This record gives sequence, C-alpha cells and structure tokens, in this order.
Amino acid sequence: MTKSNIFKMELYRNFRDKAYLIVIGSLTALFAIASGIGVYLLNTQRDVSTPSSLVFFEIPFVLALFFGFLAFSIIYPWHLLSTDYNNKVLSLVIASGVKRSNFYFIKILATILSNIIAYLVIGVIPVILLLGFFSSEFINFIQSIITSFTSSDAWLFLFNAVLSGIASIVLLYFVVIITRGKFWGVFVYLGISFAVGIITSTFSLSISAASGGMASGIMGQQSWIGLTLSVVEIIAFGLAGYFNLIRQDL
Repeated sequence: MTKSNIFKMELYRNFRDKAYLIVIGSLTALFAIASGIGVYLLNTQRDVSTPSSLVFFEIPFVLALFFGFLAFSIIYPWHLLSTDYNNKVLSLVIASGVKRSNFYFIKILATILSNIIAYLVIGVIPVILLLGFFSSEFINFIQSIITSFTSSDAWLFLFNAVLSGIASIVLLYFVVIITRGKFWGVFVYLGISFAVGIITSTFSLSISAASGGMASGIMGQQSWIGLTLSVVEIIAFGLAGYFNLIRQDL
C-alpha cells in the first residue's frame, strides 16, 4: 500500500466518523446561534447602561461554547489518534504490509489536516455573519491584522502558534502510543502540557528579568522561547513516540 493510499484511507475514516461529525455539526450550529445573537445585539443594543436580557444569556453561552470547543480541541484529535488502538486494528494495518514509520507520520499529518478542516467548518458561519452584517468593520479588522504581520515579531508569533499546534498533536500521539489509546491518557497529556507551560513561563520570566523588564522586545523574546521549546517538544516527543511505536508489541 502506497503512502498516498494510506493517507487517503486515514482521511476517509476520519470523515466517516458519524459520532464526531454530529459533534462538529452541533458545535457549528451553536457557534452560528451565538454569532447570530451577537450580531443582533450589536445592531440593536445602543444603550450600554440598560443591557438587553439577551446579553445575560449570550455571555454565559459564549463562555460555555469556548470551554466546549477547548475540550473538543483535545478530545477530537485524541480520538483520531487512538481509534486504531481502541478498535484493535493497528496490528492488522501493520500486518498488511504498512511500515510503522510511514504510518506514524501519515497518522499525524492526517490528524492535523482533519482538525484544520473541522475548525474551518465550525468557524465558517460566524465569519459569514460578520461579513454580511459588519463587512466594512470586519474587513478593516482583517486588514489591520495583516498589516501588523509586516513586523518580524508578528510573523514570529504566527510561526510560533503553528509550531505549538503541531507540537500538541505530536505530544498527544506520544501519549496515545505509550497508553495504547486509553482515555485516561488525556490526563497524562494535560499534565505534560502543564509542565511544559511552566517551563516556558519560567524561561520567559527569567529572560524578561535579565533584560530589565523592558516592554520593547519582550514579545519577540517570548516568541523565540516558545518557538524553540515547540521545536524541542516536536523533536523529543516525536522521536519518543516514533521509537515506541516501532518497538511496540502489537
């Protein structure tokens, strides 16, 4: 089986998962409702001193959606990465002649792409609503963001965010491999992520203190620290996950 066929097979399986397709559809509908209410309030709520009763519904609703999406952003990739263990088919895939090394990297790539598509689907209706009702304000906002990326620090921040997302998937797959897809591994992932966050914050604060706490350049320094640690995380956990899968008794 060629690498492209393995990749297509993984994407096909990901997009045939009815349970999570329902979750994605539900999140899309809920985000659309929240965006619709927000657009309505922005169009009708002129007096801030006397807020509409809808405001008291919208704020907790948006907060609940935020935390729901945060949970989804962890559980969904975990599900995609662990399904081969939970369905007991990984040994069959390897026995069919698929190299473990090829499977490892293709699995990560297919998971990243599937997550990007899911996030785009969830976010498309809010963007359409904003473009439809506040097109000039929304376009000006996007232009201001694009303009800000002319500075090296802003591009560094964007690149750091991309690498951080990749590092999260690589770390997640490492934990999936060592726990053989058991759901309690999610808490192991959260613990490791928390530890990495502490290390990143410690380095950032140390360098900020060493530079005298000057505001200028601190964002760039933190971005460089985050980028470096993301690369280290990708290499370290990537190699650990790779060699664990290669030697694992399936």
